[in-house]
Amino acid sequence: MRKIKNLIEYFKYLKNPINPLKLKFGLIEKCDVKIKGTENILTISNAQILDRLMHLLPLTPKEKYDELIEYITDLNNDEEYITINKIKYVNFLNSEFKENNPYSYNACNKEYFSDDDWNMINFQDRQVIDIGGNVADSALDFANQGADVIAFEPVKHLYEIALENISLNPSLSNKITFINKAVGSKKGKIDITANSLKNYVSGDVNYEIDVITIDDILNEYEIKPDILKMNCEGCEFEIIPQTDLSIFNEVIFEHHAKIAGKDYKPLIEILKKQGFKINTYPCNSSRSPFKEIGIMHLNNY
Repeated sequence: MRKIKNLIEYFKYLKNPINPLKLKFGLIEKCDVKIKGTENILTISNAQILDRLMHLLPLTPKEKYDELIEYITDLNNDEEYITINKIKYVNFLNSEFKENNPYSYNACNKEYFSDDDWNMINFQDRQVIDIGGNVADSALDFANQGADVIAFEPVKHLYEIALENISLNPSLSNKITFINKAVGSKKGKIDITANSLKNYVSGDVNYEIDVITIDDILNEYEIKPDILKMNCEGCEFEIIPQTDLSIFNEVIFEHHAKIAGKDYKPLIEILKKQGFKINTYPCNSSRSPFKEIGIMHLNNY
C-alpha cells in the first residue's frame, strides 16, 4: 500500500511525473523535475536523490519549496557540505563521505522541511539544555534563533560530526557547548549498544559512555533551567518519571513509544501533575501515528 501511495505522490506533486518515474526505475539516466507550486526546475541524475526529494516533498510547506530545491540540487551535485536554513552541515550523502563512514547518521533535514523544528518556542535570549544532540542540527537551529545551548550526545561518531558542523558555522559556535555524554535518571555508565541507540551504531561497536542527570547538568555547568529539549530515542521514559521538570519554563520532546515499547499516556499524566500545560503535535517527518512517535510542548506560563 505504501509503495502505491509513493507512486501516486509523483502525480500529486510533480508537473511531469512520467520522466521522474523513468529515472526511478532506471529507464533513463537523468531528467528535469518540475514541482507543482514553483517555477524552479531541478535536474536530477541520481535515483536515490530523487527518492529523498519525493520523501520530503509531501512534508514540505510550499513556502519552503525553493529551499528544498536548493538542498536537493546540492545533494545531486554531490557537494561536500549542504546549507539548510542558512546553516552549513556535512553532507552525509556525499559519495566520499559514505565511502569513508560506515555508521548511520541523521540527514539533518526532515525536521526542518517537515516543520517538526520546535517552532512553537521563541528561542531569542533563552538557555537551552539539548538532550539527544545528534549532529548538532537542533543546537545550531536554536543558536541561530538566539539561544545559548548546552547539548549532550552519547554516540561518538555523531558527537564528532556535531563538532565539525558547529565549526562550519563560526557565527554560532560560541553559543553552543557540546558534550559527549548521555543523560538519564541516575548517574553511571551506559553501553552504547543499548536498544535506543541501535539505529546509529553497528554490531561491532562496543564502548561505555558516562551518564549524568538533569540535576548534574544544572549543578556542574551552572545553568539556569529555562528550556529543556529531549529527542533521545526513548530516554524520556526513564527521565520523566524520575525527574521533577517543573523547574523549567518550557519543555519540548519527542516521545518514542515504539522504540521504548511503552505507552506515552502515563508521561502526560506525570507532566500534568508537575503543573505543565501540554500541547501535542504529530511527528510529520516519520509519518507514524502519534501513539508511536509524537512531539510534546510543555509550558509553565
